Amino acid sequence: MKNLILVVTIVLFGLIGNTQDSVSMSDFNLLNNTKWKGTLTYKDYQSGKPTTIETKLQITIDGNAIKSDMQYVYEPNKNIKSVVKIKKNGTYYGNEAIISNTLDNNTRTLITSYQGKDNGKKATMFITHQFNKNNYTISKKVVFKKSGDSLTRNTYKFTKIK
Repeated sequence: MKNLILVVTIVLFGLIGNTQDSVSMSDFNLLNNTKWKGTLTYKDYQSGKPTTIETKLQITIDGNAIKSDMQYVYEPNKNIKSVVKIKKNGTYYGNEAIISNTLDNNTRTLITSYQGKDNGKKATMFITHQFNKNNYTISKKVVFKKSGDSLTRNTYKFTKIK
């Protein structure tokens, strides 16, 4: 049933096509100069089981760029620094197409999409960023092209510390 709902959602977004949402840098002001602590839970490729690790995140905004510095508490060699720019008149968050951008009860939900591979299989990835002044969640849903099967590959859950 979940796969059917996801396929219907994807088809509806595909039919809507040119009514793609957009973002502006002001949508991210709430994240500027913030520090977060939390966890990353991901589905392990080998065992298929969920694994959770502690994480920290700092975010700054510099002009048209959102800069993130992610640390994995017990795996510092995996730390990631990234810079994402708003592109194509706000219809792209980095290289990801904006599918939806909503603000409801002071919580912003941004859904993006891109094509790629997961575990060697062609797939469409859907990234959901949901944040407010105290919480920030990022989840990655994978929909495999050939089978239509889907899974949540990973979810970051953060609480603001500054």
